[in-house]
Amino acid sequence: MDVPVNGLPDRAVKVRRSAGANYDPTIDVAFICTGNICRSPMAEVLLRARLATVAPDVVVGSAGALFDGRPAERNAVRAVARQGIDLSGHRSQIMSLELLEGASVVIGMERRHVVAVADLSADLFARTFTLPELIRSIDVVGLRPDGMDLGTWVERAGSLRTLDGYGLPDPSSEIADPMGGTARAFRACADAVDGLLATFVSLAWPTPEPRDPVVAPTTGGIHADRDRR
Repeated sequence: MDVPVNGLPDRAVKVRRSAGANYDPTIDVAFICTGNICRSPMAEVLLRARLATVAPDVVVGSAGALFDGRPAERNAVRAVARQGIDLSGHRSQIMSLELLEGASVVIGMERRHVVAVADLSADLFARTFTLPELIRSIDVVGLRPDGMDLGTWVERAGSLRTLDGYGLPDPSSEIADPMGGTARAFRACADAVDGLLATFVSLAWPTPEPRDPVVAPTTGGIHADRDRR
């Protein structure tokens, strides 16, 4: 029998490989939600699409607390298909310490997801945020400096936080669950997540500012004009 931990099943703390097709123990950016069939898989593929040209080597994954091997919800598949992204091959997996301990940043959709991750290991809290909270935090510290690894940067952004109070919901720091909602609710969720991810990518993987073109010095000047007369 599973004993609830902070409202989430104790199954989340089991360390084992998932049958999920998207399992990868080397995840750099991990998204967490309750079932891993709506919010976190949408966030996973949306971020992967955004990183395709700026940081294609970053490994993005997702997991949840409840289901193993389930496909993404049909409306989630449809919501990201509008951007030409195929989520149909997704299969849910249960989060574990093995899966998350090497991640540079773990991104939950609700505050209770942050608590559930911290329950796996207290060390994970320093680099675990809800998505809206992460964006607010990194916006304060600014662009990731050249040469600073992602984990160090996000830990710096969240260095003043404590786990106290995370057990209480805070809608302003969370992404509402569209499960059971309309197709429009899923589209709104995907759009909200993608907008936040756009900011994440712009700050975490900044593109160099284009330099002003070098203007060749004029040759001849006044004398050239005089010679042309």
